[in-house]
Amino acid sequence: MKKNQWLRLGLLALATTIALPAVAQRKGKAKSKVATVVAKPKAGHYLIQGTAPAEANGKWVYLYTNSGTALDSVKVVGGKFHFERPVGGDGIVANLIVPRSFSLSFIPEEGVIKAPLEAEAATGTPLNDIRAQKVKEEIALSSGVKEKLMKLRSDKTLSDQQKEEGMEKVVKEYYAQILPGVLADLKAHRDDALGYYALQTLLAQEDIDLAKAEGYLKEVSESLRNEETIVKQVERLRRLEATKPGAQFVDFDGVDDASKPVSLSCYVGKGHYVLVDFWASWCGPCRREIAHLKKVRDAYTDKGLVILGAVVWDKMEDHLQAMKDLEITWPQIFNDKDATDLYGIAGIPQLILFDPSGKIVARDLRGDMVNAQLDEILKTTGGKL
Repeated sequence: MKKNQWLRLGLLALATTIALPAVAQRKGKAKSKVATVVAKPKAGHYLIQGTAPAEANGKWVYLYTNSGTALDSVKVVGGKFHFERPVGGDGIVANLIVPRSFSLSFIPEEGVIKAPLEAEAATGTPLNDIRAQKVKEEIALSSGVKEKLMKLRSDKTLSDQQKEEGMEKVVKEYYAQILPGVLADLKAHRDDALGYYALQTLLAQEDIDLAKAEGYLKEVSESLRNEETIVKQVERLRRLEATKPGAQFVDFDGVDDASKPVSLSCYVGKGHYVLVDFWASWCGPCRREIAHLKKVRDAYTDKGLVILGAVVWDKMEDHLQAMKDLEITWPQIFNDKDATDLYGIAGIPQLILFDPSGKIVARDLRGDMVNAQLDEILKTTGGKL
């Protein structure tokens, strides 16, 4: 599987919540107020008529832009809350967040918008109603996809490569089902939120590349192309293009486990094959991959292979504890964010193999794929890495 399928499925299947948990928990300087009942918004405004489960009573609902900027907040009283705001200033898509509890994406469109926090989508205005119906259809189509992926992942009779191939097939089949409708939305809604959702889904495809992405971008308006989340998705594809197999490594700095400065170039391009594992202590699949990397270490380091950990999206204290718990012996570079940006990494673990001159040999390696790649190399290098 070339990319993180779990992340990708989450982006394409529903695309109903854009704000991430970190955004939901961030405290902004938004104006706070207690809900008051309003029946109809002013001209040029939208009115959120929100409802929430009993456990949300007394909690604050925060309104965020699609990029995570706090706009407003209101307290849930009697299972209800309301916002009234002018259309146009809150972006093409906005999000209602009760930190650590609920998140609902909606389209800021003139009129009354019904927003049950426990629902999958908002309703009440033309675009929101269309979006809600599409979400319902997408949920129906994807109902069995996650189950299939989990079943493949837990099947002990399959090799890692067979699991990856099976999971890739499941996701491709899902895309084949939804793509006709997504492409139709892109053409019919080139300048509104439905086109934005369609573009997001297309840019999350398993086989997406920069050329395809640029083709999709030509189908939509400049305003959609300039949406922050779209710009970030395209920039990631540019980074992927720049770091595909055959490209020279891109250096980044960090610190080692003793907090001393270190860089990727301290290891890569020094005359040996280097396997770099981008990982984090909190990442379950990363921790499982460590067990296999120990076997790789035992089998190939005496032939010259260098294994290097690139620690990302983590805290140093958590990383050091994981090093101890997992008994990791290879060197590490702690780099919280730049490393993943430079290599267009959206999900971890991500294993990249570099040749002795620093060129990228392969990306997206997992499990037995690492061994297979190294064994092929050894056939042409006289048994040396």
